Amino acid sequence: MGTDRVILADLVFDRLDTNGDGILAADDYRASADHVLRSFGMGPSSPKGRALIEANLALWEQQAELVDRDHDGRITREEYQEWFGSLPASDAGGPSGSPEVMAVLHAQFHVADRDGDGLMSRHEFVAWRGFKGVPAGSAEASFALIDSDGDGAISWNDFSGAAQRRGLGALLYGPS
Repeated sequence: MGTDRVILADLVFDRLDTNGDGILAADDYRASADHVLRSFGMGPSSPKGRALIEANLALWEQQAELVDRDHDGRITREEYQEWFGSLPASDAGGPSGSPEVMAVLHAQFHVADRDGDGLMSRHEFVAWRGFKGVPAGSAEASFALIDSDGDGAISWNDFSGAAQRRGLGALLYGPS
């Protein structure tokens, strides 16, 4: 796996490892969803909240099956890096994401779409990424990659299409 993918895998791993113990477990995936919901002032029983929690837990189940080689209910950094290296490549060469990863991002997208119009404004996008620890300048640069028509708003189709063209790393953490 190339150096850029290792760095991105470690960045994602560290964001998912909500308790900082160096291991991913089901609790980390649930806590990650809860963090996003709290950041946007949304409860877990709201429709968007339930969708995000379900998507995160489905991602955990898929990763527990595919990534947790010794099936001990824990994913090590090394196991995660190996799986991350196997993700399909975008047109630009970076990982474009598995269907389960995209489902989590889709649910997060709708949580961040505060007014529910199906579009994320620049402000909503920067706030969403900021809650995940991404500096505003990097989030602004990512938004510019996604908003190809320059209208100041992106749809889920804009985001997912840009993921295939640019790779998730550039969209979530800023172009390198």
